[in-house]
Amino acid sequence: MSAQSKDNKDRMLQPSVVPPIGSLLVAEEDIIPQDLDFALEHQKHSKGLIGEILVRIGAVEPGELERMLNIQKKMTGR
Repeated sequence: MSAQSKDNKDRMLQPSVVPPIGSLLVAEEDIIPQDLDFALEHQKHSKGLIGEILVRIGAVEPGELERMLNIQKKMTGR
């Protein structure tokens, strides 16, 4: 087996790491880190989805969340 074939096979076996939606929103400066911290703390008690919590507290617009979810989905290759 060539080195390139082995590299390709290894990549296929390793799960791709997709950043959580909160991290993507912070990286794109759609929310501030404090909003994410608040939402994560709230999630411990509500068991809600981070994106829904961020929309509910007014940290991000639903359309922007949807856009980032689509980007995240593309990162998974699905």
